[in-house]
Amino acid sequence: MLPSVLLQVCPLGTPLDVPLPGAPSTPTVPTPAENQKQPAWKTGLHRGRAAVNVALIETVRSMQYGNRSRQDLWDVYGTVTCKCEVEGVLPNVMVTLTLPPNGSPLQDILVHPCVTSLDSSILTASSVDNFDGSAFSGPYKFPFSPPLEPFRLCSYTSQVPVPPILGSYQLKEEETQLRVSVTLKLHESVKNSFEYCEAHLPFFNRDQFGVVDVKVSSGQLDVSKEKNLLVWSLGQKFPKSREVTMEGKISFSGPTPGPTDPLCTELTAYIKLYFKVPDMTLSGCSVDQHSVQVYSSSKQRTTTSRELQSKEYFIWNSTGSAPVSSGQMML
Repeated sequence: MLPSVLLQVCPLGTPLDVPLPGAPSTPTVPTPAENQKQPAWKTGLHRGRAAVNVALIETVRSMQYGNRSRQDLWDVYGTVTCKCEVEGVLPNVMVTLTLPPNGSPLQDILVHPCVTSLDSSILTASSVDNFDGSAFSGPYKFPFSPPLEPFRLCSYTSQVPVPPILGSYQLKEEETQLRVSVTLKLHESVKNSFEYCEAHLPFFNRDQFGVVDVKVSSGQLDVSKEKNLLVWSLGQKFPKSREVTMEGKISFSGPTPGPTDPLCTELTAYIKLYFKVPDMTLSGCSVDQHSVQVYSSSKQRTTTSRELQSKEYFIWNSTGSAPVSSGQMML
């Protein structure tokens, strides 16, 4: 009854239709949907066939040093966004997230205010808590009354044992040139099907590229001498071995200085990875199309999607002095 009462009494913070003293009380029965008043915050109503679109995106960050004295860091951040076109003033929709049997429980869950109820065990999971077998591992049900515009239904973090791509990067000074050695390995748990996958190798605080004699075992290498940048396009698949390498030498004898950066001096350098993997999440979290429930008289069209993407994914040169990270990364 509460949503119905609030809509009738305070649509804009001002009481409306206040009962007169002594008037008989309103029967305590739910107000039919067709008699519900339009909320002031909802500017219109959807007319036509119901359609619900749910998109799950996980973003992974990583700082890999290739040094036993420094711990590698990575974190995973997930968001679920929805676009709901459903008839009615306050329609009811439910989205369910599920994990594989061996999946790590979702943590740090935040939900949109339109979520009408939630199991308390979902909200108590925190990344600062000690993980134990009693942690809630789903399914995670989110009942809500959606706004008209696209919105973020919820967000979460997840603890995964390894980053999706493990890398090794080594630079060595040899007289007037650098010897480059790179190995990238796709973890066996990651789907070997990318929308794109690129590795960018910038070289700061040096003269412009001179001779670039670098070979890659897979993919295509583009050289930008103006930017002192190597762009290694790995395409949509790693080879069957799930491992790719780069070897070669670079001389710096260009006519003008290359780009500068106060962070990367001498052998302090990095590889930055950009990738997107469709139809996959690192935590294994998914939204089953058939689990999306819409309590409406009309039949709805439901679409769901999920993807894994990178953000701030660095592999530092193990022979250089990488910057110190200040604690655990947070997205």
